[in-house]
Amino acid sequence: MPGVKARRIAHPLHHVNGSEPPDDAGESGPARALKVVGSVLANATLLTALVFHFGFLYTQVFFAHFGVHYTLLGESTDIILVRGVDGIYIPLAVISASALVVMCVIAYLRARLAESTWLAILRVCTPIAAVIGIVLVGIAVVVAIDPQPFQDHAGLPGMSFSAGILLLIFSWRRVMSGAPERATGTAVAEWVITFVLVSVGLFWAVSDYSSAVGVRRASETEAAIPAMPHVLLFSAKSLNFAANGVAEVECQRPESAYRYRYDGLKLLLQSGNQYVLLPAEWTPSDGTAIILPRSEQVRLEFTPAASPPGDTC
Repeated sequence: MPGVKARRIAHPLHHVNGSEPPDDAGESGPARALKVVGSVLANATLLTALVFHFGFLYTQVFFAHFGVHYTLLGESTDIILVRGVDGIYIPLAVISASALVVMCVIAYLRARLAESTWLAILRVCTPIAAVIGIVLVGIAVVVAIDPQPFQDHAGLPGMSFSAGILLLIFSWRRVMSGAPERATGTAVAEWVITFVLVSVGLFWAVSDYSSAVGVRRASETEAAIPAMPHVLLFSAKSLNFAANGVAEVECQRPESAYRYRYDGLKLLLQSGNQYVLLPAEWTPSDGTAIILPRSEQVRLEFTPAASPPGDTC
């Protein structure tokens, strides 16, 4: 009619069938929430936090094996992040590859199947996903109450919790897909809570896995001590080492800048301005770790493990 502006009316089944909303419909709550989550992930905040968390716990467990408290070493953030990357890239690759396979399978099925068939599959999968999600979250709760029986499955309880939350939110979204559109604030809160719960599960998994990796790497390092290069420690003054297998030799030349030499040591690492040394005969039961500050009063020399040092300075 003249003078009457035409309005675009959205079909009531428009959203249910999964087609695009009208141009003037505006963004939905989930879309806005995903934009928020995407901006966080774009800055790698969550990933960086997971890597640092892994490296931090790994550092604690690794040095605790040798009787050294990690706070004495002054480990830098860069070193902790490097340790985190060293241990987390394999699980991250497995999770990413699994997610990619799932996405590709979904895309392939949607392209090959008729819309009615695809919706029928979703109707069948919805209750199955809900049951599996409840079981996975239930397992995680049981582990949280009594973690002792699950210590040999590091990382699985946290991943079980995250996967269970994702399956439950999938089922919930499918059940609510035919309901009237809810308030934007409710939808945003729903997705933000989901993001937080999944993140909690990931941090839980990283905590368990990093502790297990720290113990394993410490055991590997302990087994490799005999193959490490010999360390000759020269000092201007006597250090009065009393560790098993460490011998002090007093140099006879009075003009020598370093009057004392110590044999039977291995270098675990140099952190900040400190050396962490272990006796060549170190054992978990009675081994001693030595933390020695770097200074001009000491000097280190290294010889191959197969070539023992001489007896003189």
